Amino acid sequence: KDVKYLKEGEEEKTKTYCALCLSTQGYNTAALDKLNELSEVSVEQKTPLRVLHRRPMATRTRIVHTITAVPIDVHYFKLYLTTQAGTYIKEFIHGDLGRTNPNLRQVIGVDLDIVALDVENVALDWPPKCSE
Repeated sequence: KDVKYLKEGEEEKTKTYCALCLSTQGYNTAALDKLNELSEVSVEQKTPLRVLHRRPMATRTRIVHTITAVPIDVHYFKLYLTTQAGTYIKEFIHGDLGRTNPNLRQVIGVDLDIVALDVENVALDWPPKCSE
C-alpha cells in the first residue's frame, strides 16, 4: 500500500528547487524579468544525454509551475522553481543541446549553466498517518 502511494506521488507531487545559474557572457536583468513572468510552463523533455546510459529514450511533458529569478551579479543569479516531479532541472536551464523545449537559455537568449542545485521541498504527505 505504501509503495503504491509513493509511486503515485512520483507523478503528482511537486518539488521546489533553488539553482545557482551562471552566464559567462553576462545577462540583462530585463531578461530575468521575463523569467519571473512565466508560470505553468509545459516543457517537452527527451531523456537527457547524461542519463541515457541507464534510462530508455523517451519524450515526457512536465510542468514548471513557478519561476523566480533573483540577480546576484552580472554573471550569476539564483533561480527558484516549483515543478512537477520528474522534471529534469539542469536540462530545463541549459537546454541539453535542444533536447528540452522550451528552456531558459532560449527564453533569456544567453548561454546558461547550472553551478549548484538544491531540492528545498517535496510536496508529498509522508509518512502517512497511522490509524489509532
